[in-house]
Amino acid sequence: MEIRQVIRDVRHNLLVAVGAFVLCLLAGVAAAFLPAKQYQATTLVLAQPSSTTADGGSSAAVIAIILPQLPAEATDPANLAIARSRLSPADHAAGPSVMATADPGSDIVTIEATSKSPTAAANFANAVAHRLIAFQPQQVLYQLQQLGAATPPTKPSNPRKAILVGAAAFGVILGIFAAIWAAGIRRRLSRVTEVKERIGATVLGEIPRVALPGLRPTDLFVKHTEPMAMEAFQELRSNLLISLPPGESAMIAVTSCDPGEGKTSVATNIAWALAAQDRHVTALDFDLRKPALHTQMGVPFGPGVTSRRTEDALAHASRTPNPYLDVIPAGIIDRHPSDIVSAHLPLLIEQLRERHDTAVIDCPPLIGVAETVLIATMVDLVIVVVDARRFNPERLQQCLLRLDNANANVAIVLNRVRFNRRRRDGTYGYGHFRRADSPPPPVAPVSPSVTPRPQRSNGRRTGVESPEPVRIPEGNVLRSSPREATPGITGVPNVPRSPENQGQSGYWQR
Repeated sequence: MEIRQVIRDVRHNLLVAVGAFVLCLLAGVAAAFLPAKQYQATTLVLAQPSSTTADGGSSAAVIAIILPQLPAEATDPANLAIARSRLSPADHAAGPSVMATADPGSDIVTIEATSKSPTAAANFANAVAHRLIAFQPQQVLYQLQQLGAATPPTKPSNPRKAILVGAAAFGVILGIFAAIWAAGIRRRLSRVTEVKERIGATVLGEIPRVALPGLRPTDLFVKHTEPMAMEAFQELRSNLLISLPPGESAMIAVTSCDPGEGKTSVATNIAWALAAQDRHVTALDFDLRKPALHTQMGVPFGPGVTSRRTEDALAHASRTPNPYLDVIPAGIIDRHPSDIVSAHLPLLIEQLRERHDTAVIDCPPLIGVAETVLIATMVDLVIVVVDARRFNPERLQQCLLRLDNANANVAIVLNRVRFNRRRRDGTYGYGHFRRADSPPPPVAPVSPSVTPRPQRSNGRRTGVESPEPVRIPEGNVLRSSPREATPGITGVPNVPRSPENQGQSGYWQR
């Protein structure tokens, strides 16, 4: 991370940095002033050869063996109990404690006593030293001697200044890291900004998280179960139409970096949203390793893109409740998926372009398979679906690099984005883009037998058959319009307006 980026993060999150600094400083003040003062007194005990022995070498060897054992003898509970018994009641109430260390280089044992009272600390250090000397057996090889009695200390051993300085320095470091962490959280909440800043890719849309996973396009666009998700796909469709050449067929591939990011769900809803504009769309399932497009579309699994002849694959297209949307499932896998893609997809794309169809191709994830990059070289646009909950910039950059080597036109769609509650509840409520908890108005049932289907002539869609007029029950009102007939709505024929509903406005639902 660059220094300029750190300074920018701290500046933008100054309140967080100051809060972390103040919190750390308050902790240092508490650590410096709340605990009681502790005083430490020290005395030294020297181990030296006995003056009466003539064998100095033997005495030095004995001292080297005995010296490491002296700290344990000084802190032995039995010896400490005898040393405490020599203290006055006031010194004993101060609760002194002791620790001892030995220095083999100087043959000195250091005894440090700590207490809330300086006098009690000095007296207890001297008492422990006297007990250590008295505890030694009577022999002539070595002797212990106290090098000066411990004196009461004048300053506490826990200085407040050092604690406060350390707390302030740690607070500065913690404040900087808190600001960087807060900036990272903000970038995670705004994935579009992070993708633009760190990746540099185009973000076509943000799909919010839905309460019920596994929703089909009919749940969004017909039943309006998740109005906010439907609005997001409508916005994504608008951005797609801006990005693609106007008035021409388009080949769109939908993929992701890793499995489980929602690419199939995004592909099905994109196909439905495009078909809602009277644009004939064919959804192709080229995720041959784990085909799931037919399940999302609600069509049966059967022969599909793996058919030996292109005409057979197109003949096996299944119709959906949207009359402008067809689905070609994966079919039976009899070869390696990359062989199927290279053999069949170019011919399918050529046929779909001749029919002026828009194709939405569900592809496998980019990481770990070979055919996705091959598909990317044949289409007009590759949409990479990114799960906003587990966004990994390095992983996404790796995928975009593979697509860039294939000279693919790439765009990003963020899936499962968490929006705030205000935005979720702030929908306008016009028409069927209403709140999900509002009751739907009555609508006239349309018999499936009279549902118009788009007709083709020489491979191109020419219009919609007009069945017998549908009677609208009393109470249902058509959308007001200066024209004499209601504009055609997907799945519903045009119905002439009656004189009694002239000038009225209301709700029209497919």
